[in-house]
Amino acid sequence: MEDENKIIINKLPSKTWYWLRVNETSLPWDEEHETVLPDENVEAGRQPLVRFSITGTKGYSRKQIHIHAERGTETTVLMDYDGAGHLAVNTELTVEEGAAVRLIQLQHSKDASVIYNRVWGECADHARIHLVQIYLGKGDIYSDTTINLSGKGSSYKSDIGYIGQQSHIIDMNAVVNQIGKNTESEITVNGALRDASKKIFRGTIDFKTGAAGSVGNEQETVLMLGEEVENKTVPVILCSEENVVGNHGATIGELDEETLFYFESRGIGKEQAEGIMARAGIDRLKPLIGDEDFEKMLDAELGAGTEKSTGLGEV
Repeated sequence: MEDENKIIINKLPSKTWYWLRVNETSLPWDEEHETVLPDENVEAGRQPLVRFSITGTKGYSRKQIHIHAERGTETTVLMDYDGAGHLAVNTELTVEEGAAVRLIQLQHSKDASVIYNRVWGECADHARIHLVQIYLGKGDIYSDTTINLSGKGSSYKSDIGYIGQQSHIIDMNAVVNQIGKNTESEITVNGALRDASKKIFRGTIDFKTGAAGSVGNEQETVLMLGEEVENKTVPVILCSEENVVGNHGATIGELDEETLFYFESRGIGKEQAEGIMARAGIDRLKPLIGDEDFEKMLDAELGAGTEKSTGLGEV
């Protein structure tokens, strides 16, 4: 009965050592008693700006969103999640030839909440997807992204920022299948872990046969701000095509003594310095939003805690 109330998510396309416990995630989920929220179908070509504010029920709830970008159009989708229960949101992007979609997501849910955020995208010739994900909520976040660059000259760019606090879990999986010729992908992740938070990031770039001339890059930076934090970074590049370029890297560490001395010489203590550095990874994403109301929502979330408990308050 226990197994029936779990779903398997965030699977690595190519498994690694089982003892690392990163090949997949088993997420407790009561599908039998979940509430299915109304589906949303958006013809993005007719709406240059689309907004979603999604709040789940106190129990288990699920929502499906379909976004179709017509040929040659450009659309921005702003999406924020809030709630105290278990919420699963599945967003599907179909981007036609020469079209572009910017999807910006902000998670700012309550304590004890669980968000399962799944994004699936399909790009035709010269289509583009830019995904910005900001994870700041007090609950657990599970993020699963799959992008298919099927069309020639199509591209995908991902910018992810997060701050893990208390004992919360951030479990992320990103897979880019580069299928067409001359495709490009870029995955950039910046985050900070505090207290006893835990984070997994799996980033896979898969060059399929026929993807000649394609380029893929992924880079993660993790700031460790606690003795009990736990970080797992799993960069993967798969390749079945010769004429491609793939790069990946990760920078993981604590605040060094030189940086702390710099802050202290300006009257800024260690705790406040950690807050400033943790927030910097999020602030760098603000220029990518381009919407005043959404930016205010982000600022409110960053300043929601006290300096003593979060270190994220204004200096």
